[in-house]
Amino acid sequence: MAPLSKQNACDSAIAVNYRIRHPKVKTGCITCRIRRVKCDETKPKCMRCCKYGTECGGYPPTPSKNSIRNSKQNRILIPKLQSIEGHTWLPALNLFGSEAEKQYFNVFSNQIAAAIFPYFNCESWIRIINQACTTNSSIRHAAIAIGALGKTYEIARLCKKVGTGERVVLDVQRLSGSEIRLQSTSSDDLDKQANVHHRQALEQYDKAIRIMRNDLENGDQDIRTSLIICMIINCFEHIHGNHRSAAIQAQAGLAMVHEFQSQAQHDDSFPQGYSSPCPNKIEDFLVQSFGRLEIQSMSVFDPRPQEVHIKLKNEGKETINKMPKKFQNLEQSRNYLELITRRIMHFNGTIHVPRVNPTATSSMPYPSPVLNMLPQSGNRNHNPIPWIELKIPLANAQKILSSETLNKEKEELVKELDMWSHASNELLQFSMNRCPQDAISALALQIAALKTRITILSSLFLNESAYDTLYPEFSQIVQFADQLVNLQKTQESMNRNLYGPKFSTINMNFSFDLAIIPALYIVMIKCRYGPTRHKALNLLRENPRREGVWDSAASSGLGAWVIELEEEAARQILMKSSTSPFSAKDHDLALSSEMTPLELLQSTDNNDDNLHNFSSKFPEEIRIRGAQMRFDLLERRASLECTQIDINTGKFIRKKGTFSW
Repeated sequence: MAPLSKQNACDSAIAVNYRIRHPKVKTGCITCRIRRVKCDETKPKCMRCCKYGTECGGYPPTPSKNSIRNSKQNRILIPKLQSIEGHTWLPALNLFGSEAEKQYFNVFSNQIAAAIFPYFNCESWIRIINQACTTNSSIRHAAIAIGALGKTYEIARLCKKVGTGERVVLDVQRLSGSEIRLQSTSSDDLDKQANVHHRQALEQYDKAIRIMRNDLENGDQDIRTSLIICMIINCFEHIHGNHRSAAIQAQAGLAMVHEFQSQAQHDDSFPQGYSSPCPNKIEDFLVQSFGRLEIQSMSVFDPRPQEVHIKLKNEGKETINKMPKKFQNLEQSRNYLELITRRIMHFNGTIHVPRVNPTATSSMPYPSPVLNMLPQSGNRNHNPIPWIELKIPLANAQKILSSETLNKEKEELVKELDMWSHASNELLQFSMNRCPQDAISALALQIAALKTRITILSSLFLNESAYDTLYPEFSQIVQFADQLVNLQKTQESMNRNLYGPKFSTINMNFSFDLAIIPALYIVMIKCRYGPTRHKALNLLRENPRREGVWDSAASSGLGAWVIELEEEAARQILMKSSTSPFSAKDHDLALSSEMTPLELLQSTDNNDDNLHNFSSKFPEEIRIRGAQMRFDLLERRASLECTQIDINTGKFIRKKGTFSW
């Protein structure tokens, strides 16, 4: 892709907001130009940004004549501004219907837009969304709605309340400057303010939807605009706690991207699955963002049938074959890992997901475009179950496990992941010793890679005991997640000390991207080594956040329930068995011991039966299967389900529970 130069990207994003009578200043820092304020141009970071409490974006390099010429040829086209009597018509005066809209938009632009991409560089998102907000009223009203939600969160935190399913209670004294407002404002008044902001958020969101529908009916919305709208609506719905509506938006956007890719002529300069096939029409960032949404969808809510996964599992295979021996930057490493992850999850989908037509064969022609393959409301084959719980149907187990084709595909995917690891090792180690943000990105990549490795290695597992072989991966996930959240806390503390009262109190703990929650969820559910799984549980409980559809409070609730059921069943079965070589006390020691599984084995008698029993720590028959939940983030309530053998009857039973937070 030949991207917009930073200079031209900033000009596109902010030019429409200058007053006609003022000269256009092009020498300030990127952040001040986006905020439309005068920059003092202090190097390397301007004092105005530091005093305001925002991150200075630095200064774009002066483009050469060649770069200017190239950027003009490849830039994204946006509607031209009308010229009136020799002057450029600028809509800045008419962007907002009220002062409140302007203030909410400023909250979104200055405090929220970057915060919802906390794990990686979000420059492309900031450029795209600021430009889109100035040219499309639907996107602008959605941004205003998120800004209003941000103010709702701020007051909810000050009141030590939450309204969207997040289990967060903060110390008011830590919120610099906020205690002063609390002293002069009653609790009832704060509730009223929060309700006003929340009502404004819903009204602005309604405006955004109505404008979007009108534009669609009139044919005034191109695919690029539609994708940006899908992204920002997806963010609003997730922040607000309506995960089902967010999932619908994600599926609609994915269908558009797949249709766009299927119709485009692929060029070797735009690798399939890695970049946009037509970056002059839709930027790489948008295509890659929906690739990340696809991973999210496949992690828990993907309703697409097997035929779709068969078609998509080979996407980007040639691109992977040409993977660099060493990656040059974190973004390159990330994009290749996500391509491999999608291929692996589509591979899993070909094994575990039912077909629309059970008699279909893999050689059948695929419906085109993929848009026609979106699930219908009558699709009863799909249940919202985490991907790690999908198991090979026992009726097909022998056929699947003996399939040379499937086993060969699995081996190839493991090799692809190994290639990525070798290409990334040096870069990731280097990034860990750089600035906190680079270290956070490197840790997020390593966690994602471990999660993906567990996904492919367990793809043909038939029983729960097989997960014991993945203890090294479980342990590393917990270690990296612990480092990541501590780095984030350190970064927040540094910013709070640096900016003082100007430090933003708006923190919705929401990320568009996945990072630690699904990985720690795997550890809680599938790692039966007590210290490690309890550490994963505590990390989620102590660091509340939401990553896409994954909510830490809901996930930790299900994890705690599964842990409790398994540990209690293990105690009961050991106490009931008169021939057991272990007492309940011995078992409790195994659950809480700081020794590794190998050390625990070595500490027992050297007896084959004893070693077998102790190596699993939990007999296969009492291990939980099919753990899943249906949750309502708005009501902060979840219904839990799983399958476990009843130790009295020896039969599998479906267990149910509820969880509120």
